[in-house]
Amino acid sequence: MENSELQTIFSALQTGPFTAMSEAERQKLAHHARLQPFGQGATLFREGEPSTDPMLLLTGMVKICRHSSQGKECVLHIVRPGRLLDAGVLFYEEGLPVTAIGVQAGTVLRLDRKALLEALQYEAALGVALLTAMSLRQRLFINKIAGSQGRISVSGRVAAWLLHRAKMEKSATLNMGVTQETLARQMGISRESLSRELSALASAGLIDRNRRRITLLDADALRGRAEA
Repeated sequence: MENSELQTIFSALQTGPFTAMSEAERQKLAHHARLQPFGQGATLFREGEPSTDPMLLLTGMVKICRHSSQGKECVLHIVRPGRLLDAGVLFYEEGLPVTAIGVQAGTVLRLDRKALLEALQYEAALGVALLTAMSLRQRLFINKIAGSQGRISVSGRVAAWLLHRAKMEKSATLNMGVTQETLARQMGISRESLSRELSALASAGLIDRNRRRITLLDADALRGRAEA
């Protein structure tokens, strides 16, 4: 491995959940990692495959999705730089339940699964960081399931998603980066419903829309809609 690549890997492991690791363990893990570029539309792993290595997204954008027997796609999550594509790959049994597809070309840091599991034996803080990330994503999935059963309105789903993204990005201004069709699939609603709801939120003064950029203006009011 060239020094420049190793340095890039070291830098990548100083972001996301890996900031919780000790320097010694981080350096050890770096020697069991490699950079992997991918293109738009490329499949990084596929549901039904036995297993895969954990991947940290460095650049680009990736959607985590499932497909029905008729081929219909359900977008579960949009992964942005600095996040693991799916920490669950460390523990899934009986095959992967999801597919990861590049939405925007970029690079992932592919971590050796065995090496990361060994690191978890000595790095409790890393384990807590991974559990925190997984719990936030699980909350989105729970809201989506409840919404599909008619228990959460379209307004509630959109408000909850905006608040979740703001929490993840630690910013009130969100760069969507993907089409409304992809976002709507993630929320389990139609593109038309998402467009109407975003327009309604903007008219009510809760958000400001500028092409694919959305700024949250009234988080408390959004929270009220999400919890209604």
